[in-house]
Amino acid sequence: MAKVGVATVSRVINGSDLISPQTRQLVQAVIRRLKYRPHAMARRILGHSQMICFVLANRPFLHSFHAGILQGAESCARELKEQVVFVRMQCEEQTPPDQIPLPPMLEEKGWAEGVILTGAVFANLISRLEALDLPMAVFGNNVYGKKMPSGFNQVRYDGLRAGFEATEYLVNRGHRKIAFLADSRFPWFLEVQQGYLRALRAARLSPLPFTRKGPEGFPEYGRWAGQLVMKSKHVPTAVLAGNDEIAFGLYQSFRRLNMKVPDDVSVIGFDDREIAAVMEPPLTTVRVPSEEIGRCCVKLLLERLNSGVRNIRTHWVETELVERESVRSLAS
Repeated sequence: MAKVGVATVSRVINGSDLISPQTRQLVQAVIRRLKYRPHAMARRILGHSQMICFVLANRPFLHSFHAGILQGAESCARELKEQVVFVRMQCEEQTPPDQIPLPPMLEEKGWAEGVILTGAVFANLISRLEALDLPMAVFGNNVYGKKMPSGFNQVRYDGLRAGFEATEYLVNRGHRKIAFLADSRFPWFLEVQQGYLRALRAARLSPLPFTRKGPEGFPEYGRWAGQLVMKSKHVPTAVLAGNDEIAFGLYQSFRRLNMKVPDDVSVIGFDDREIAAVMEPPLTTVRVPSEEIGRCCVKLLLERLNSGVRNIRTHWVETELVERESVRSLAS
């Protein structure tokens, strides 16, 4: 009906730039008139499923940070005429890669063209997917394990730099006794702690890192750590929390000790989740752009799929310190 070739119609449907605006409008008008829809099974038979599998590993469905990554990925994929399908899975760090059970969408060929991998990502899961020759884009800050793969495409933020800048912010406001509260067995906390230590060395200050193993949940960890650190020999005037949930637990702990934020102790969080802006007082925190991470994962994955070349790339996203009301200035 459009009086063009099959290849031209294909280019229009798949968003190619190799089509003139006039031809694109003509073909799109005929598509609307015929109410034509691409056939998903035919695409899969031809090896083009246009489907990206978003895997959330070892995290609950309603984890707000990873929900932001999913939202960014889905939005970007929709713009590029790709589809994102969400799956959640659990695995153990000690399980041999070839024994990790995968969702059918990943186990069977032809369903997904590639994978976006987020959550708490163990190195053995990456090895498992690499063995299936599935192209991946991984949220790299949350990868850990004893035997790390040699290289994989990833999107990251610079936790070391963010920890340095948050600590430097406290130092510039006159704080000299600054504690870092998080369990540094987790790599995303360890990186922030390293930035914290570097900033204190630069200011010639002694660190008060409190990085013991504690309760599993982050708010619970904050409540537990807040009680201990405020009853210790070196009471801080400011605390850098590993994330906003730990900071929320600290708020609760300090209230039980009749301490006010920021009058008695200042607090900085990390991530800038929804809770940070509605805490009382609103929490100063480091914003990690979760939706941008999702968008970058989609673009990095499609770059790999479209080129057909297995180049290993790391894409960095910028963090930002968001000032609210939880830090008091002690500077004269």
